[in-house]
Amino acid sequence: MTSRTKGPAQGNAFAADLLERGAGGYAGFATSLMLQRDQELADRMGATAQPTWRAHLTQRVLELAAAVAAGDARLFTGRVTWSRKAFQARGQRDADIRSSLKALRDVLEDKLPGAANAEALAYLDAALGLLHGPVPEMDPCELDPERPADRLALQYLQQILEGNAAAAIRSVAAAAADGLGPQAVYLQVLMPAQREVGRLWHSGDLTIAEEHMVTATTHRAMAVIAAAGQPAQPNGRTVVLAAVAGNVHDIGLRALGDLYQLGGWRVIFVGSDVPAHELPTLLTFFEVDLLVLGATLGTHVPRVEQAIRSIRERCERPVKVIVGGSAFDEAPELWQRVGADGYGPRLDEAVALGGRLVGL
Repeated sequence: MTSRTKGPAQGNAFAADLLERGAGGYAGFATSLMLQRDQELADRMGATAQPTWRAHLTQRVLELAAAVAAGDARLFTGRVTWSRKAFQARGQRDADIRSSLKALRDVLEDKLPGAANAEALAYLDAALGLLHGPVPEMDPCELDPERPADRLALQYLQQILEGNAAAAIRSVAAAAADGLGPQAVYLQVLMPAQREVGRLWHSGDLTIAEEHMVTATTHRAMAVIAAAGQPAQPNGRTVVLAAVAGNVHDIGLRALGDLYQLGGWRVIFVGSDVPAHELPTLLTFFEVDLLVLGATLGTHVPRVEQAIRSIRERCERPVKVIVGGSAFDEAPELWQRVGADGYGPRLDEAVALGGRLVGL
């Protein structure tokens, strides 16, 4: 749980802009080069090889652009490591990732202007260096059936995946009402269950449809628990929660909003995919004290910085800004570079930090 001590630092905006604008083209050149070099891969995947790898490498280039813009290689190398573990879980070849990045490096070295390619090539070299090491192990399950809250989280997941979402909601709502309390259910049951779903999907043990089932049920469960909870006395402060443009994941923000509400805040939940230019007017109109911005992927980080810059320039109020989400977990000090006032890696820490920032 941290708050700002220094201003933002700029990455290479020129190189990042070139990469983002040309992502599809660079990916297309790299895919063609990769398949020319690896005929076995081309034969194995057949007609799907070109579109599959072009889509994969387009995302890699966008992630590279975000890392270059932020001046932090970890935003890129972390995603490459994540993909490598996903490839391993699905029985795909580790060598394919290496050859794709080598092809991308050669294309960027040839086609990016010399003034723009040094940092991008350095980040690609860092990722290739990681790929020479052993394949990282999959993240272990954090849930221990010996612990009561974890046992409830596992039961909750099992009921949903068996088609009993209503029973799952009743079980966690009852726990919240019967002594565990709403905040503990959020922090010790629902959010750990969501992390376990992400781990299972990443390891290939859960389908996208099943992940959607759990997430949709958790949204419903939180609505039931929040409605039944007894908020603290109003503290006179207003918080807005929003995910930046391009970020469609908002379950963590929604949970955080409920915890702020239970703590006596006036909560305005804007949700996912919010354009940066609309935030200053909204913050001024609602006389907001605190804004929480969520970012899931490294590619969202430049939009966080744009949103904060727009707020500092155009908002008529001195709004404090907290950032959070997995994009910032890769580089915990990145929040300073985007101009935020603090970073909350955990929901309870974000609530406490928000209170301190507005003088509670």
